[in-house]
Amino acid sequence: MLSAFAEDFRDAANDKTRLLSRMCKLTDNSLLGLQGMWNIVSGRGKKIIIGTISIMVVVYGGIVVMNSLSSPSTGVGTALAELAPCPDSPNCVSTDASDSAHGIEPLPLADSEQQTVAILASSVSELPGGQSVLTKDNYLHFEFRSPWLRFVDDVEFLVDTDENVVHMRSAARVGRSDLGVNRERLEEIRRRYESALRANVKPEIDEFATIEKSEAEWQRQLTPEQYYVARKHGTERAFTGPNWDNKASGTYLCVCCELPLFSSETKYESGTGWPSFWNPLKKTSVEMQSDDSFFSRRTEVHCRRCKAHLGHVFEDGPDPTGLRYCMNGVAMQFEPTKKESEEAGGEE
Repeated sequence: MLSAFAEDFRDAANDKTRLLSRMCKLTDNSLLGLQGMWNIVSGRGKKIIIGTISIMVVVYGGIVVMNSLSSPSTGVGTALAELAPCPDSPNCVSTDASDSAHGIEPLPLADSEQQTVAILASSVSELPGGQSVLTKDNYLHFEFRSPWLRFVDDVEFLVDTDENVVHMRSAARVGRSDLGVNRERLEEIRRRYESALRANVKPEIDEFATIEKSEAEWQRQLTPEQYYVARKHGTERAFTGPNWDNKASGTYLCVCCELPLFSSETKYESGTGWPSFWNPLKKTSVEMQSDDSFFSRRTEVHCRRCKAHLGHVFEDGPDPTGLRYCMNGVAMQFEPTKKESEEAGGEE
C-alpha cells in the first residue's frame, strides 16, 4: 500500500515538473518574441517609445508627489464671501469666491429660488460627467470626474435672493491639488443656464392636458430630491422640506409641470412638519388613488396633469372639509401673489 502511494506521489510530482517546464518555455518564447519585436523597431522608434514612457513616469510621479505635499483649502465660508457652507459635502472646496483664480461673474436669478435651483440642476446635469454631490436649500455642489489621473472639477452655486444673483465658484483639482478654474466648462454652464432662462416663458396652463416624459427627461429637469419624491414616490423628512412653515399668500404649483395645486388660503399649521391644506385649489387639480405600501392603507395624492407624487390625504383635518392634504414641500413650488412680491421688493 505504501509502495502504491509513493508511486502516485512520484507521478504527481513528475506532472508538476512537466507543467512548470512548459510554462518556463512559454515565458522564454514570449520574451524572445518581445525581444524580436524590439529589434525590429528602428532606432528612432525606440527613442520615441522610451521618451513617451519616461514622460508618463515623470508626470505621474510629479502628481503623486504634489498630492502628498499639498492639502485642500479648509474652512466653512460665509454666504457672500465663500461658497462652502458644506462640511457635509465630501469634496467641498472652500476658496474665496472673489479670488481671481476661482471666482466668476454671478448668474442672474430666475423668477424664484426654487425655479433657479431646478434650472441650475438641469443645466449642469446635461453636461457629460456631471453629477450632484449636494443640494441643500440654496446651495448646490456638482462635480465632473475624469477617469484619468483623478482630475476633478468642483462647481458650486449659491442662490442669493438678497442680491438677485447666483454666485458661482469652481476649483479644478488632481487628487487634493488645486489647479484653478476650468473656465470653459463654467462658460458652457452659463450658456445653458441663460438659454434655459430665456426659454422659460410660462405658456398658458392647460390643466386637462396630460404631460408625459421619460425618466431621463424628468431626471434632467428636477433636482435629485425632487425626482426622488415626485417621480419615485419618496417622502421628505418632516420639518426639512421647503414651505412647511411658509405663511405668505400665494399659490403652490406642481414642481414638475407647474399646474396650480393649492392656495395659501387653505393652508394651515398641522404640526406634522409637512405643508398641509384642507382643500386643493380645484377638485380637478389633483387625483387620488389607494396606496398599500408600508403595511398600511392610505390615499395617495398626485398631480392630475403629470402624475407627480405629492403626498397623502387623511381624514383628520379641520373644518369645513375635515381633510388634511399632507404634501411634500419639495414636490411643489411656491408662487407668491403679486402684492406679496411687490412688498418683498420694496423691503429690499
